[in-house]
Amino acid sequence: MLTLCSYPRPSTAPNPTLGRFPTMAADVDPAVQRRRLRSELRRLRTLRQLTQKEVAERVGWSPSKLIRIETGQVGLSPSDLKALLNEYNVSDSETISSLAAMAKEGRRQQWGRYRDVLNPDFLTYLRSESSAKTIRQAEPQVIPGLLQTEEYARAVIQGVGGTDLSTHAVDRQVEVRMKRQEIFDRPNPPEMFFIIDESALRRPAGDADAMRHQLRHLGKIATLDHVHVRVVLLDSGIHPGLRGSFVLLEFPEPEDDDILFLESSQTSLVTKDDTEAIDRYHKDFAHLETIAASEDETARLIAAIDADLERQSPL
Repeated sequence: MLTLCSYPRPSTAPNPTLGRFPTMAADVDPAVQRRRLRSELRRLRTLRQLTQKEVAERVGWSPSKLIRIETGQVGLSPSDLKALLNEYNVSDSETISSLAAMAKEGRRQQWGRYRDVLNPDFLTYLRSESSAKTIRQAEPQVIPGLLQTEEYARAVIQGVGGTDLSTHAVDRQVEVRMKRQEIFDRPNPPEMFFIIDESALRRPAGDADAMRHQLRHLGKIATLDHVHVRVVLLDSGIHPGLRGSFVLLEFPEPEDDDILFLESSQTSLVTKDDTEAIDRYHKDFAHLETIAASEDETARLIAAIDADLERQSPL
């Protein structure tokens, strides 16, 4: 689990000089660096016992600019970081260097080059997904993107996008989906909980071979210690998960709010501010866990559907 800093946090405000930051690896996700930086900036402001409005007035900004910086909605330029650190009386060269490195890394846009094929809400979601501590996803229609094979992903993207998507756009979206799965290679990958409706396992995407490869991949990845896949059986009837796909992200830093991502074929929404909606979806996920088959039962079901397909169309 990534932690922000390894130094004791001071209990008084006069001297906000920080101790040593952890060494930053070059492959740390930019979203992680943005979270570390904004957490430190909030902490420094709190140590100075200043409100966001007071700081904004002192440095000549609008309050909304500081709010966007502290919530991670925008990156932080070197001049803006210098202005804040001057206001917070931070003069230690090592601290300034560490925070400047965080700001630089945080400005890297891992997903920005896919703006041509992804909507802004999904781009916002992707910046957070790779730094999550826990991922909970409910999916009623297809196998979740993080668990898809390339063949299956291509069939889903083409099928949902229809004739509106060019071959180039499909290729780009498949590339994103496969790149997202690098999260499994992290030294400390997130705990992942997936609840899938049985209909998603039985709905063909691509030919029979593609479906069988997908089911076998799903069965294999579900054996990982940090991945938990469960299926809501068809005979469970109507349930809240049928309203649509949703994802809940939780983060290592306790001050970071959970994020809710909702997606349908027409719209998407990412929020961390609507605490009522986030709480409601957490309750929905907990309810789905009470009606879903166990992980062992799910594994047997996946194997049984694969066996049915093999009888119909042997590899």
